[in-house]
Amino acid sequence: MRKLLLLLLLAGLLAGCRQDDPVDATPVVAGTSEATASGEGTPVAAATTAPTDTPAPPPTLTPTPRPPKDLVVCVAAEPTDLYLYGDNSAAATAVRHALYESPITSLGYEYQPLALEKLPSLADGDARMQTVEATEGDLVVTAAGELAPLGQGTTVLDADGQPVTYDGQPITMTQLVVEYTFRPLVWSDGTPVTAADSVYSFRLASDRSAPRADVPSRYTAAYEAVGERTVRWTGLPGYHDPTFMTHVWAPLPEHQLGEFDPAELPALDEAARQPLSYGAFVVDSWTPGEAIRLVPNAYYDRAAEGLPYLTSLTFRFLTPEPGSLPQGYEDCHILTSDLLPFDTLAAVDAAAAAGDLVEHVTTNGVIEQIIFGIDHAGAFAETHAPWFADTRVRQAVTQCIDRQALADEFTGGRAEVMDTFVPNDHALHPDDAAQWPYDPAAANALLDDAGLFDNNGDGVREALGATTTFSVTLGTVAGDPLRQQLNERVRDNLAECGIQVNPFTMEAGAWFAPGPAGTVFGRKFDLAQFAWLSRIPPDCGMYLTANIPGSVELGYNGWEGINVSGWSNEAFDAACGRALSLLPGEEGYAEAHQEALRLFAAELPAVPLFARLRLAATTPDVLNFRLDPTQPSELWNAFELDMTVGGS
Repeated sequence: MRKLLLLLLLAGLLAGCRQDDPVDATPVVAGTSEATASGEGTPVAAATTAPTDTPAPPPTLTPTPRPPKDLVVCVAAEPTDLYLYGDNSAAATAVRHALYESPITSLGYEYQPLALEKLPSLADGDARMQTVEATEGDLVVTAAGELAPLGQGTTVLDADGQPVTYDGQPITMTQLVVEYTFRPLVWSDGTPVTAADSVYSFRLASDRSAPRADVPSRYTAAYEAVGERTVRWTGLPGYHDPTFMTHVWAPLPEHQLGEFDPAELPALDEAARQPLSYGAFVVDSWTPGEAIRLVPNAYYDRAAEGLPYLTSLTFRFLTPEPGSLPQGYEDCHILTSDLLPFDTLAAVDAAAAAGDLVEHVTTNGVIEQIIFGIDHAGAFAETHAPWFADTRVRQAVTQCIDRQALADEFTGGRAEVMDTFVPNDHALHPDDAAQWPYDPAAANALLDDAGLFDNNGDGVREALGATTTFSVTLGTVAGDPLRQQLNERVRDNLAECGIQVNPFTMEAGAWFAPGPAGTVFGRKFDLAQFAWLSRIPPDCGMYLTANIPGSVELGYNGWEGINVSGWSNEAFDAACGRALSLLPGEEGYAEAHQEALRLFAAELPAVPLFARLRLAATTPDVLNFRLDPTQPSELWNAFELDMTVGGS
């Protein structure tokens, strides 16, 4: 678990360095590690195909004549390819959203079916927990969330959820089984999409030579077709994942691509430049350096509903212009976020005021925060007082920072202050989470109550009767003027409460270095400002006592943990433990997550600031354009994009 959480956090740190970075909302399996214990531990997932009767291709649809609606989407870069497991750029993702519909999507931090008939659930029985006997050499997920072959001394959770160390006797463990049924989809050559196509896609995603090796496949015991349009995923014993409904692979046309070596596909025209589609559109032409033109897929299964509404969808490639709209934007109906860094907000505002553009803003899932150094490690602990070990001090610091002013300044007044480590509109966010509004008088009273006073009248507090000043460092990564400016504002705020703050920056390589060498992960800081990624199942594991990085000799679980604050709270551990032990739909799942969030908001191991924003723009004649914070692309609903009659 700790390794994957570390990867997710590092992704968030990198993403948080820019306002406009889109967050890949493709669900990543929680509570797992990419590492295997040995060569024997490399999972080999079964991929089988059930025999099916191939239905006759449907007749070619004759579209109803209608006024042309030719919509132009402008993106920042030309994709290198459209292969499903190839180029992962924002532009390639946008185009693929028009060609394929993801089996599962997410809107408003909740999962919904898209290419599937329904979302699998424990309540409906298409997701279930079964028991299996694990024996010597079986690949399992350990009690620590690690992938390993079962052997002497391996500790796993048994079917009752109790830790058991393998001693040669079989262990009964739980195993997740989930079935997914696709809508009756048809490839753009008239061939029906089958469950076998999804199994084929799984095999490609599992291929370690693939450009983007798939993480969830590593925790798959079997992925098989069990019907014409139904696949069944079986997880490894001990694998417990609240995103289980996402372990389904978007189909690829085995009848067309199956004869080729997987390594050829990223450069093969049939997969990369003129792929078959089952979504609303199909590639009509690709003019290198200029545009990719899509036209409606005559075999789209929702064509009878009149979808898609557009006559054509063209992607053009422009160059972003810092602080201003890109040259040639007048020819675009949609400007995606990769073309509009957040410093172009004023230019977009001006175009919107003139009636030329409509501004669209949403959060991008990246949450800014300041982590308290509550429990320092190593030599740093010998030279730095644990000022933030007292909850009252952390609460005071939070109330002494004008977080709304920061949000207004750095997001153009479009963001709100956060209460916890999830957005305030997250489905699991508790309505009664503690809030700490800007109130220097209340903050100073809390500091007095904690026994911190200005003993010598120099404007800086000390502990009662002591001479050591309340002077701390506040670090962030170098090369980001916004972060530096933010920390300067925090410094000025905290001076009003008698806290001396010394901002500094550090190169990312040293700042985020793993283990005891790093400043952040080595727990060698007073205050650290960086970002995290908000995910659909909240990451309460980031603050578990078990995830405090530290040496095993001192009683920690190693240096891979990501609870860099060093905060430890038994009640939080219990609530988060319950949350992580349950699956969506099980009794107590939401309540446990909400309790963990309440405890975080009250105890504040970190100061939540605000969510970064994503900016896009459309012309006024574009209809049904909707930004969503969990979507990796603005074209997630390409199938329903529309324009006023005639377009422009």
